[in-house]
Amino acid sequence: MPGYLRDAALGFLVQWRNSGGKGPPVTHRAPINPPTAAGATIPTPILVACALTLVLYLGAYMRLPLVPLYARELGASTVDVGMINAGFMLAAAALALPLGLISDRLGRKRLILAGMGISCLTSLFLLAARTPLHVGLIYLFSGVGLACFSPAMMSHVGDSSPPNFLGRAYGWYTSALYLGMALGPGIGGAVATEGFGAAFAVSAAIIGAGAIVAGFRVGNPALPARRPSGGGHLRADFREIVRNRAVLGCWVATFFSTYAWGSLFAFFPLYARDLGISIPQTGFIFTAQAGVNALCRIPIGHLQDRTGNRRSFILWGNALFGLCIALTGTARGPLPLYLLFAGVGATMAATFTAVGAVLSESVPTRVRGLAMGGYNTCIYGGFMVSAATLGFVIQRMGYTAGFAVAGLSCTAATAGVAGLLSRKGRA
Repeated sequence: MPGYLRDAALGFLVQWRNSGGKGPPVTHRAPINPPTAAGATIPTPILVACALTLVLYLGAYMRLPLVPLYARELGASTVDVGMINAGFMLAAAALALPLGLISDRLGRKRLILAGMGISCLTSLFLLAARTPLHVGLIYLFSGVGLACFSPAMMSHVGDSSPPNFLGRAYGWYTSALYLGMALGPGIGGAVATEGFGAAFAVSAAIIGAGAIVAGFRVGNPALPARRPSGGGHLRADFREIVRNRAVLGCWVATFFSTYAWGSLFAFFPLYARDLGISIPQTGFIFTAQAGVNALCRIPIGHLQDRTGNRRSFILWGNALFGLCIALTGTARGPLPLYLLFAGVGATMAATFTAVGAVLSESVPTRVRGLAMGGYNTCIYGGFMVSAATLGFVIQRMGYTAGFAVAGLSCTAATAGVAGLLSRKGRA
């Protein structure tokens, strides 16, 4: 029997003995499909969540490299293309927190289905777009769908996982997410050889099929999340969240991580072009990051569960992540860039797997969607601020300075994160 299954089984028996053998183990919430169930290594709801997340992000990221080209074909300028992407990020950032709160009131399933439905409709609506304005409005709609899905699904993973499985649960979940992000652009580009319409239609079919499965397989295991707490408690819920130092620490770490990562996302292709690195080679460098990121998340989540010390993973992961990005502007060839991007992937896996687990275990179920909504707001807000500020730095001082500012900001912010997490004693 694997070690982590043996540990989970022993923990179950000890808690059962302490309860006098008269009832279920005493925990903050009853385990749901514990990983010790026969024939399963992870709870079934987590498997379903991973499959649906993979499907959604695969279908959505099929559109990612195509929408700018499609908009350009319809007459969009470079500025128009930038505004289309900014609108998408703005909608996702602005709505993630309130829609996470709504998932606390209405249940996770409704928001998950709404997010998948909106994403499916986005692909179908793109088939009918005739001007860049149409594309911009449709992509704004797409941001709403992502804001519905992400906080609700992250909360659902936390609701469905036994406490001693949170690290692995978020490791599996985020691995599925990044696998979809890695596979989507390649599949979208391949299908687009038959035309943009074919790619958008396939994207809609994939996401639509996932939405149908979600309708039958996603449950609402955490009943408190479905019970409205009443308008009188809304401000109390917000106060509870913003006074939670662990939540604030995770939000700060997330914002500065995505601020730093946004510098590579937006400006590294231009830097690579100036170095004479080909477009396919640039794509492979990003693929190396995504691959290492996805491969590391499950074993890192397992290690976090075994050690019980997620705080160290957040702090060291965030600091080293920023350092890798800061050094990107000093690299002058493919090999050092591959190594740096592999480091970015591994440290991102360490940080974000721990952040998801700490957020989940630091708040009660009834406000978990609010905490996850703030997390997703920090993700898209970090990307927005990065794109808006670092372009000026790079234009005036060069790529080396731009990547250094982004990475060192992330590393320096780790001190603040350490202070916020310190009163938890142990995350």
